[in-house]
Amino acid sequence: MHSRESSTAPAQKPTQPIYTGTGQAAPTQSPQNSTVEQAIEQLSLIAALGHSVKQNYINQLMLVEKIASAEWQLSGRSLIIAAALVVCFGAGIILFWGSILLVLGYLLFQLSHSVLITASTLVILQFILLFWCWRSLSYVLSQVGFSNTWQQLRLLFFTTPQEQETQHAHSTLTEKTASNTR
Repeated sequence: MHSRESSTAPAQKPTQPIYTGTGQAAPTQSPQNSTVEQAIEQLSLIAALGHSVKQNYINQLMLVEKIASAEWQLSGRSLIIAAALVVCFGAGIILFWGSILLVLGYLLFQLSHSVLITASTLVILQFILLFWCWRSLSYVLSQVGFSNTWQQLRLLFFTTPQEQETQHAHSTLTEKTASNTR
């Protein structure tokens, strides 16, 4: 690069003022001045756009931080609830369910006088309860994780704007489908 002292401007003719019929010179603006002004305007516009992009990235990073914080809290709560469900399933529910099965078994045996019907009914009821507990536990454990934070970070740093629009449309469709299946 050349320094400013060593650069030379091409020789130009001085601009001549245009005279009007009144004897006064009309103001003229040299083409070089208008080009410089346009360049300054364009540079200030580029600087403003750069600042806007920087602010948008800062805002997006702040939103990602909020999402990560919310997911962290949700994951913590979900793990606590999952642990409580396991404990309840392991201790309190077994005792309560055992007493219910005992009463139902006694009533069924009194009505049918068949050990086979009573035992099969109680086993079916036991499997229904276990299936419900398993589904509840799997739903609560599915809430653990940082999938939304990871998705936002990938959108922010690793994709082009066209890919972002495509992924946003796909994730919206996936969320709607998932909420309809629950």
